[in-house]
Amino acid sequence: MTKTIYFNGNIITVDNNETVAQAILVEEGKIKAVGSNEEILSLDSEATKVDLEGKVMVPGFIDPHGHIVPVAQTLMIVTLGDVTSKEELLARLEESFRNDPPSGDNWLIGFGYDNTKFEGGEHPTKFDLDKISKEVPITVSHASGHLAAVNSKALELYGYVGEDYIVPEGGVVRTVSPDSKEPNGVLEENAILDSEKKKVVKSPGFEEILKAMVKAQKLYASLGVTTTMDASVEEANHYNHILGACAQNNMLMIDVVGLATQPSTKNLMKDEGTPTREYFNRYKLAGAKTWLDGSPQGFTAWLSKPYHLVPTGQPADYCGYGTQTDEVLTVYYVDCINMNIQVHTHVNGDEACEQFLRCYEKAVEITGHGTELRPVMVHCQALRLDQLDRVKALNAVPTFFNDHVRFWGDLHHDQVFGPERAQNISPIGWALEKGIKFTLHQDPPVKMPNQIMAMHTAVNRTTESGRVLGEHQRISVMDALRAVTINGAYQYFEEDIKGSIEVGKYADLVILDKNPLEIASDEIETIKVLETIKEGNTIFVNESILQEA
Repeated sequence: MTKTIYFNGNIITVDNNETVAQAILVEEGKIKAVGSNEEILSLDSEATKVDLEGKVMVPGFIDPHGHIVPVAQTLMIVTLGDVTSKEELLARLEESFRNDPPSGDNWLIGFGYDNTKFEGGEHPTKFDLDKISKEVPITVSHASGHLAAVNSKALELYGYVGEDYIVPEGGVVRTVSPDSKEPNGVLEENAILDSEKKKVVKSPGFEEILKAMVKAQKLYASLGVTTTMDASVEEANHYNHILGACAQNNMLMIDVVGLATQPSTKNLMKDEGTPTREYFNRYKLAGAKTWLDGSPQGFTAWLSKPYHLVPTGQPADYCGYGTQTDEVLTVYYVDCINMNIQVHTHVNGDEACEQFLRCYEKAVEITGHGTELRPVMVHCQALRLDQLDRVKALNAVPTFFNDHVRFWGDLHHDQVFGPERAQNISPIGWALEKGIKFTLHQDPPVKMPNQIMAMHTAVNRTTESGRVLGEHQRISVMDALRAVTINGAYQYFEEDIKGSIEVGKYADLVILDKNPLEIASDEIETIKVLETIKEGNTIFVNESILQEA
């Protein structure tokens, strides 16, 4: 029987009493005792002893929203998250095309560009991408995941040619001019995200993705994440088969929760679901996913008031747009409640939040229940103070992409929401005041699942330029730590087995080089993960830091 005692540490348990212990006993993957050095060391003389030497231990970080299979796929394609100009983007694509041209009917795929970092903010178009190739289809996804730029060959395969092409409801095909139907190569929302359109892009092969999944998990483990998600499981993309294959072959080192997206929910969730569905070799398909709008940095989030600076070509009252009707959405929520499954809903703009509240409230009225399923509101950039009481009444869990403050806060301040509304993006301070349990995420692969960064931004609320955005929305370090641990467990209906260092829970643990409760708040982002432990087994060790020591 495997027994390990970790002692001489600063163990932040994240229990209800906010206890800081010195030692814990781990037995067969679970926490058997928590207390002082003297107490724990006296329990078992035969146990393996690990001297923490004063280092900090916290519960394993929980990623409450993301897409691990696409993260794995991004490790196989052209990464563009760091490019700062359209010219640099095109040069990187050209280099990849020259050195490793796609074979057969494969596409040249790029991911992660952020046009707001470009001078002039222009997206690449088909005219730009056609210079690389007109024969090989090319698609370049925006960092938000809600827009893509494609070349002429890709437009042909999508069916966006001629004058009579049909765009799926909730999608936009941008044109070369307002009075033309000729696509310029920039596609929004369901123009690429519709389940049938997703089938168009030739993705990497099954075996290639399985190999990349190993790399992706190592990345997550290096960041202290022991539980994550794939919120994009549908029949068209085979993610359920990929994750199922990983589980079947014991390839998962961290727990993965799958969400069946709206087009595929009923077919994938054939058995009556429960919010506490058991893992099979670290994977479970445990919920549903839908989306009601786009992204604020892409100017497609659905707002109740116009954007501060309306995008070129849009009317003065442009507020973004929704992706589906109340009737369709309410029926979907009723179906999810009747299947007894938790539904996660992408809502960035406050009007999208309003549609979620309105339709889920109606579904609860129709079914007579549903609040016990803890519906999750995803991103919540513009969630308003006057909406929070209804959020609480539905027992909904907002999972905030609070790092918008860091990465796009200046854009939101200057262009998207304006100086006043931007102060209250990701209103975690208000949620805390209302007693609402919330979580924090980075929506990987939009940004990598860095929960230390999530804590830093929650505590500091500083943008890339150093501007404080919403000082009144700042929260304490302990509340931020709870948001990335025990609250994540609560969102997953796993608060009895994860999220804190307490007797009986799994030994999902992270050892850090600095104590977030003691260092200056502006240094939280400098904290490094030294070791990640999943159910008592070490799955990551930071060799570089150990060598420096």
